[in-house]
Amino acid sequence: MDVLVCGTGVAGAALAYWLRHHGFTPTVVERAPRVRPGGYATGLRGEALDVLDRMALLEQAEALGLRLGDTAMADDYAAPPVTIRPGDLEILRDDLAGLLYQATRREVEYVFGDSIATLEQSADDVRVTFDRGRPRRFDLVAGADGLHSRTRSLAFGPHERFVRHLGIYTAVFSVPGRLGAEGDGRAYRVPGKAAGVLSTRDGARARAALHFASGPLAYDRDDTRQHERIVAERFAGEGLQIRLLLEEMRGAEDLFFEANAQVEMDRWFSGRVVLLGDAAYCAAPASGRGASQALIGAYILAGELAAGGDHAQAFASYEREMRGFVAEHQHLGREGTDQFFLGTPPQKGFDRTTAARPHLVRLKDYAPGFAAERPSPGRAAR
Repeated sequence: MDVLVCGTGVAGAALAYWLRHHGFTPTVVERAPRVRPGGYATGLRGEALDVLDRMALLEQAEALGLRLGDTAMADDYAAPPVTIRPGDLEILRDDLAGLLYQATRREVEYVFGDSIATLEQSADDVRVTFDRGRPRRFDLVAGADGLHSRTRSLAFGPHERFVRHLGIYTAVFSVPGRLGAEGDGRAYRVPGKAAGVLSTRDGARARAALHFASGPLAYDRDDTRQHERIVAERFAGEGLQIRLLLEEMRGAEDLFFEANAQVEMDRWFSGRVVLLGDAAYCAAPASGRGASQALIGAYILAGELAAGGDHAQAFASYEREMRGFVAEHQHLGREGTDQFFLGTPPQKGFDRTTAARPHLVRLKDYAPGFAAERPSPGRAAR
């Protein structure tokens, strides 16, 4: 099968890897001119690490991992510090996406600087037009293009039907390493606002995150200067430490500005189009599970397609495997968001409320020669 994958983030690149592994021909399209830089740290645990291990990428990911002593941010941007459990891995989101891209770029066609414009499904294929490239036909289309997924809008309906705003906006950008040297990932808070600076592994640069509480805002997602103005206005008058961060934010090449939100859908597939990662089930950054969900979802989706049967059966099996796992992480994301500005580690509450009903994802062996579930206590995905 020829499969179009939309998005080169963690979910898209991981899906391209597993599709190619199983003998499919994936093409990945990305509206950005390259793999997107920037973003904060993301936590990997449980069977997300097993997926990387099965890709022979775990050692490389561990080499890129952050070393924060006993604490690290609880979410993909910044949140109250929480204790890292044995076996967990904290890694910058763009380091992880870059690692997956490098592992696939020689065997997978990547099309940068373009995006899907229309989708037209038939019984046999999907006809896709692009903003720039020529029209093409694919057997399947997989949307891994994030919270504001164009694939989702085209195949399922408008953004507003599925995205639930949780009342926080975040700006993430690179700053000189000296600003993170003493921060150790800890956050600064005042009512309705928070800031954190995280040192990267080489110490030369750091990542800053500024958060503020707000209802939904109207703004141009592609207007970086407008994003700078919004953040600067919210943090005006907050003192020297914040002023230094705002100065670094102006002109930052990797500024990322986004709402803390969740995606809630009754179904993740429609005909020959399927969604994964944040496009299908964003759990909100405060869950700390976005990258883990992306890796596990990509492994299961590709494996179910390779397991036999038609695509509709494979999509339904993928959804059954992932539903409970996603539901618990979305619960964690909502709790984490509610407690974000209180300085309370959100997963303490989550662990307390779900300890009696953990939903585990067990990785099937979808191809000969893969090790069966490796016995590794503490690596159950939760």
